[in-house]
Amino acid sequence: MSARNLPPTEELESAMANALSNNSSPTAPEVLEAAERLLDRVLRTDCKARASALDLLTVDALMTRALKIATRDPKLCEEFPEEAMRRIASHERA
Repeated sequence: MSARNLPPTEELESAMANALSNNSSPTAPEVLEAAERLLDRVLRTDCKARASALDLLTVDALMTRALKIATRDPKLCEEFPEEAMRRIASHERA
């Protein structure tokens, strides 16, 4: 089985649910905002520490989920990916 087909671990799923305030049907913008909030939190800490690994994986998983959700919405599928990448890239370490 390809690694691409494996579901997220329970720990990652839990972290994503927590970042989304347990919203089971978030929109792409809501998932992007959750990723941004978590990334800001990581960047305010020593993100080189091993303890930040789950948070960074969660940011990555949230970005992936936001982009997947956006592909199903004709209003978002054209511009959302570029906007999401621009927004996430604009975050700086505090």
